[in-house]
Amino acid sequence: MSNRRQPEYYMRQALGLAEKAIELGEFPIAAVVVLNDEIIASATTMEQREKRFLIHAELLALETADKLGLSWENRRSAMLFTNLEPCLMCMGAAMTFFLGEIYYGLESPSDGAVDLVRMWQRKEDDMPRYQLPKITGGILREESIGLFKKYVSVCPPGPMRDWAETLTRL
Repeated sequence: MSNRRQPEYYMRQALGLAEKAIELGEFPIAAVVVLNDEIIASATTMEQREKRFLIHAELLALETADKLGLSWENRRSAMLFTNLEPCLMCMGAAMTFFLGEIYYGLESPSDGAVDLVRMWQRKEDDMPRYQLPKITGGILREESIGLFKKYVSVCPPGPMRDWAETLTRL
C-alpha cells in the first residue's frame, strides 16, 4: 500500500491559500505544485495587489517550480492542484512545463481550457516524448464554490464579483 497522499489533501492546501487570498482582496484562486508527495511551489492570484493581469496562481506556482531546474522525469511526475479550472494561459504554461497531472476543483465555463486540451490533435512525430497531462476535475468542488460565495459576499460590485457570482451557481 502506497503512502501517497490523496488529491483531496493537496486541494485542501490550495483552498486554504485561496481563502487567505480573499483576506488580501484577491480573487480566491490558488495553486500548489507537488512532486514526490511534497509541495514544491504554491501561489495565489495577485492581480489586485500587483495591478496586473498575467499573474495567475497557476502561472506563478509553475514559474517557481520551473526555477528549481527539475529533470524531464520530475516534470512528468509533478502535479498541479488548483481550485478553479485553469484558463488557456495557465493550461499552456502547465503543458510547456511538461506537467504530468492537473487537478482542479471547480470548472470555469467562461474561460477554462480543459475541453480545448482534450480536443487537441497533436502530431506524435513532432515531439514523441511529450504527453498531455492527465486532468481530473471536481476535487472538493463544493468547497471551491463556497470560497467564491465568500468572495461575492465581501467583494465590491464590479466585473470580478459578477464573474464569481456565475461560479457560485454552477
